Amino acid sequence: MGNRTLSLGLVFGALFLDNDAYDQLREDDNPFVEGLFLIVLIGVVTALLHFIGQVVAWAGTPSLDAIKEAVWQSFPTMSWWSQVAGNSEFLEQFRMYYDLGWQIFPRLFGAPDPAGAVLNVVLWPVGAVLSWLIYGTLAHWFARLLGGDGSYGQTLGVLALSFTPLLLRGFGFLPYFTVGAVMNTWQLICRYKAVRSAHQLPWGRAFWATLLPFLVYLVFWVVVGVIGSLGIAAAIAAAQGR
Repeated sequence: MGNRTLSLGLVFGALFLDNDAYDQLREDDNPFVEGLFLIVLIGVVTALLHFIGQVVAWAGTPSLDAIKEAVWQSFPTMSWWSQVAGNSEFLEQFRMYYDLGWQIFPRLFGAPDPAGAVLNVVLWPVGAVLSWLIYGTLAHWFARLLGGDGSYGQTLGVLALSFTPLLLRGFGFLPYFTVGAVMNTWQLICRYKAVRSAHQLPWGRAFWATLLPFLVYLVFWVVVGVIGSLGIAAAIAAAQGR
């Protein structure tokens, strides 16, 4: 695999928890480079699949602008409208908030967004690489503390295979195809397989080396939340003291 090509058999083997797939990448002559290539590839392919799904969904969805205008035209037929029809200031503000709501709520409810999906072709690979580096670094440290013998490059290379379940995210547009918790659980199991393979750890130590990075994430966000809350409280107190 030194030419940066990864067989579909290796990718699917990792996806379906084949030990040989993880061991094969561990023994590669440059697992870090192969892992980086795989992470970017997964991010791009997933984003492209998502884009195709968004285009298909957008093509089959009624025009939101038409629905928005039809709803607006129905307001004058409602009993409460006659009470505010003469208040131009109220109607102007009401229209402003109405337009703002239609900009926000379609996205909240998952309306198709092909333009945003195009941006994901860049954002998803970058996000995957950052997640891979941060989690891989933490997992490597914990694995070595627990007696693992894998190198940093081996850890990151093998962990790249644990991102293969993200490919399922690209098929989220299919009817009745639900990812979410299933994808996250599948990826966690793949991470366990990767850490155990990279460091040749017994199952118990590999289990903790896999989970402890998430404890670090939790502590980090709790600290950020506390600092943010204290900052907001200090700002409010300062404003009230003026």
